[in-house]
Amino acid sequence: MAFDGARVSQTAILPSPIASEAWRRSERFALLLGVSALGAAAGFAGTLASGRFDLWVLAVIAAPVLALTLYLTGATLTEALERRAHGCAGACMLHVAAILAWPLTALFTPLSAAIFWIAPLAALSALVLFASCWSGAPRAIYRMAGQGALVAALAAHQGVFVILG
Repeated sequence: MAFDGARVSQTAILPSPIASEAWRRSERFALLLGVSALGAAAGFAGTLASGRFDLWVLAVIAAPVLALTLYLTGATLTEALERRAHGCAGACMLHVAAILAWPLTALFTPLSAAIFWIAPLAALSALVLFASCWSGAPRAIYRMAGQGALVAALAAHQGVFVILG
């Protein structure tokens, strides 16, 4: 058992100012950029390691990743609405719209490879918007980082097929 000097001296233990500090905007951007880069590298490496797939296999791979991203976004949206952070809630809704539009843009990929990149870039842009406005609990920042990693991994995974196909 550790010795606690606060009981003897009757002084209160104050929390560390570093522990109670919120994430700074630059730290949120750095976290999002770093995790998105790791996700993109993992998606790229996974694609090179697994080889070429049929279109239906790509849809089966993408469905659970998009569902998990939507789940994380829903949890973040709920927390933003509880805090009455309407700008951050709007960023979450933009992210949901981009994720739901992703399969539709994938249908138009044979027409133009540039069309494929609209939905992933819109989803990542919504996460950047969320990172710039959030000042609440850190768990939402970690969810945002997870969303960025999932979106970047899936974009890199499917982007390799678009570019090489």
